Amino acid sequence: MKKIIVASTVSLALFSQFAAANAIRGEVAAESNRTGPHLGILKGGYEFDTDYGQFGFDVEAKSRLGGRPYGENQHESGLHEATFAADYTYKFGNAYVQPRVEYTRNVANDANTGKFALKGGYNFDNGIFVAARYRYEGTQNNNSINKAELGDVKTNRTDLTAGWAGDIVGVSFNYIHKDANAEHKNNNLKINELETKVFLTNLGSYQPYVQYTQKNFDSSGYNSSPLKDDSQIKLGVSMKF
Repeated sequence: MKKIIVASTVSLALFSQFAAANAIRGEVAAESNRTGPHLGILKGGYEFDTDYGQFGFDVEAKSRLGGRPYGENQHESGLHEATFAADYTYKFGNAYVQPRVEYTRNVANDANTGKFALKGGYNFDNGIFVAARYRYEGTQNNNSINKAELGDVKTNRTDLTAGWAGDIVGVSFNYIHKDANAEHKNNNLKINELETKVFLTNLGSYQPYVQYTQKNFDSSGYNSSPLKDDSQIKLGVSMKF
């Protein structure tokens, strides 16, 4: 964990030399999963203006902090997963469109995932904001158990977001729907989630937040049977300098 913190701090410092045109962005968070491991999250990146919009780049690391032990098909590892991402935001007044690409190396599950997303949104002058995103995810499972049971997995994910940001506090709601098709399964995995987030807006470059996610409501597994309810609590601070 200390190595990840040092690496992220150094990365932020290096990014600042190239991102003077706009801003360094980052995040520190802790995530508690009711039926899974607890994770620490560190993210660093930068963004800068161009002639046509704004380019951004992120590096994110998740480290296991405890919680439910890993299963037999997972590797015990301090680094749970790492994600490298880039996005480009086109702004049209209060509206924007943002394509984004990501690559995630999940060390615990020995899996590689490529993600391609397109997001659009609108920020009203009174603090209300709305957004919608579609993301395609292609996952290659490399460990023997998941490779045999699932094979490669293709996921279509949709996010619908609405919220309000005031002078002191803000709140947002994000509905998530995932439809996953596994190579060795006849039926699709269908998952619904709802993220509720409360954040502070009066601390300048820092935005502390708490987020609660209700998972697996009205959801079904690859065998079409209902999934058990699950939940997640996340505490963090987003930063932009």
